Amino acid sequence: MAKPQQYQPPKRKEPGLLGNLFSALVQLVVWLIISLMLSIIIEWIGMIWFWPEMGSEHAKAVLATDQTYLNQQLYDQSIPIKNDVVATTHQAVTWIAHQSWFETIIQMVPSASAGTFAVFQEWAHDLYQQYRDYLQASTYVTQTFVIRLVLIVFSLPIFLLAALVGGVDGLVERDLRRWGGGRESSNVFNLARRSIVPAFIAACVVYISLPIGVSPVIVILPFAILLGLAVRITFERLKKYF
Repeated sequence: MAKPQQYQPPKRKEPGLLGNLFSALVQLVVWLIISLMLSIIIEWIGMIWFWPEMGSEHAKAVLATDQTYLNQQLYDQSIPIKNDVVATTHQAVTWIAHQSWFETIIQMVPSASAGTFAVFQEWAHDLYQQYRDYLQASTYVTQTFVIRLVLIVFSLPIFLLAALVGGVDGLVERDLRRWGGGRESSNVFNLARRSIVPAFIAACVVYISLPIGVSPVIVILPFAILLGLAVRITFERLKKYF
């Protein structure tokens, strides 16, 4: 009598290079949105407890500081596209500042014959007047978000250089470990490999969420070093034999 065949579950297909890149891109976009929301919340908390006398002027000062850092990119003529990117960024910032349609609607004088809309309009007008400073601060924070995102794009060569140095050094250490009889450690390899993308995302989240104007190098450089270290350990812990 033939034995019944045992059920074998289908093997899970691992995502390829394009799948991993798309997944990392989606994660980056999600974290950027979270960073924007977090920066607005931090600014509102600061307006309540830390700088209530400044109000939205604090966010405006941070915006002016980051605009200064962005304008400094114009002095470098080695990459012509930089001027176009900076100009486009200023246009985006200006467009955000002109999005006052909500303010225009609620500041209209309510009509007595408008019925329910007049009641809603009056309620929205009173609410806007009460929290006007917070809405203005969120506009400044959104403008700062655009500028800092462009500054991060300009800082990508730092991450690439750190990854390149870390990869080369890691391959050298792998060869030394291979010929010296070093031990394998897949746990260290997997941990380091999974830390590469989070190191870059953490740099974006921390820099965008900071409620103060600071040079991007101060924030991005430490995370670039961490990314290079993660790449180095990843290449160092590659299998000695395939």
